[in-house]
Amino acid sequence: MKVWYTLLPHSSSESSINKEDDCTGCTQNKFNVIDSDPLLTELRVEYVKQQILKKLRLSKPPEVSMPLSTLPKPLINGNVLRPDLERPAENFYGKTNQVVVFPNEGIADSTKYHQSSNHITGFNPAVCFTFYLPNEMLYVDVTSAELWFYKEQVENVDELKQTFVLSELDHWDQGGRFEKNTFMAIFETDIKEGWVKTDIKFMVKKWIGRHRLNHSIQIACTTCSTDHDKAPVSIEQTLKPFLVIHTEPLPQRNRPKRHSNCLPEMTECCRDELFIDFKDIGWSDWILHPTGYHAYFCRGSCSTASSLTISGSQYNNIIMKLLTKDGGQQKNKIVPCCSPTQLAPLQLLYIDTNNTITQKTLPNMVVEACGCM
Repeated sequence: MKVWYTLLPHSSSESSINKEDDCTGCTQNKFNVIDSDPLLTELRVEYVKQQILKKLRLSKPPEVSMPLSTLPKPLINGNVLRPDLERPAENFYGKTNQVVVFPNEGIADSTKYHQSSNHITGFNPAVCFTFYLPNEMLYVDVTSAELWFYKEQVENVDELKQTFVLSELDHWDQGGRFEKNTFMAIFETDIKEGWVKTDIKFMVKKWIGRHRLNHSIQIACTTCSTDHDKAPVSIEQTLKPFLVIHTEPLPQRNRPKRHSNCLPEMTECCRDELFIDFKDIGWSDWILHPTGYHAYFCRGSCSTASSLTISGSQYNNIIMKLLTKDGGQQKNKIVPCCSPTQLAPLQLLYIDTNNTITQKTLPNMVVEACGCM
C-alpha cells in the first residue's frame, strides 16, 4: 500500500492520505513512501541529523582524532559546562556559548618544563603551553575565561599553600631574539593534588581585541624550591591544562509551553514522541553532551474544526473563517497541515576536527507545540 505523506520539518500530515490535493500548500514537499512506521521514523531521524550538521556548518560529521577516554575528568563529568538554559534562537546557525581549547601538541614535552627567569617569578620551576584560539573567537563577546591545570603533589615542602604566577611569553622583535614576559595573574592554592582553575578573562579579551589567537602561557611555582627540576603541573594526556571560554550568554526567558501530546488512537493534530539517540546514529564519538534528546514531531488531521481548536495555532481564527466561507466551499481548497507552532533550541557540546570542544546552541531543534497551519 502506498501513501502520500508530507515530510515537512518536524511534521507530517496524516490527513493527506490517498489524496494528493488535500494539502494544497504542501504539494512540493510531498514524498511517495511506503506506509511503514520504521521507515517514517528513519526519515525523520535523518532530517534531524541533516539539520544538526547544517546548523553546525558541517557537511559531514567531523573526523575526531581525540579518543574520549583521553579527555580530562572535568569535561567528562560536565563540571565546566554551562547549564542547559532555555533560550530563544535568532537565526538559523548555531551560536557558540562555550569553547574548550587544549594546548598545541606540536611542542615536545621535554621543552615544556623550564626555569622561569624574570623580575616577577625569579628562578623558579615553570612549565609553558601554547594555545591556538579558534577564529570564531574574533566575532564573539567573551564573558568568562578560565585556565584549568592539574597540580601534582610536591614532596618535602613545608608551605600549606602554593603560589603560582601566570604570564604570557612573547618576543619584542619579529625575529624572536628578545623575550617578553607579560604578567597575567598570581594566586594561591591549598590543593595538594588535583585540578586548579584561575580566571584569565581580562587577558583573553585583550588577545581577541588585538586579533591575536596564538599565545604561550607560562605557569611558574614561586613557592617551589629552585632545586626542583620541573613545576608541579601535569602534562599527562588526561591531565593536561585547557582553557574554558564562555561567550555571548543570552538571558533566560520563561516561555509558556503549549502543546497537545498525542494519545493512543488520537487522530487530531498533536505532538508525538521522537527521541534522537546519538549513540544509535553513530555520533557518540564526537557529541559529548547530551547523549540524546527529545526532538518530537507533529502528526494528525487538520480537516476538522475541532483539530483547529485544540492545536493552539495563532492562525486558527483566520483558517476557520476561510473554511466556513461561502457555505464551506473553500474547504477543499484550503486544508492546513499539522506543523510546529513553537520550537525550542538544543545545546550541543561536541568535538570538531581540530580537537576543539565547543558548546553551541542550535535554534529550532525541539518541537514544543503543534498546530494546523
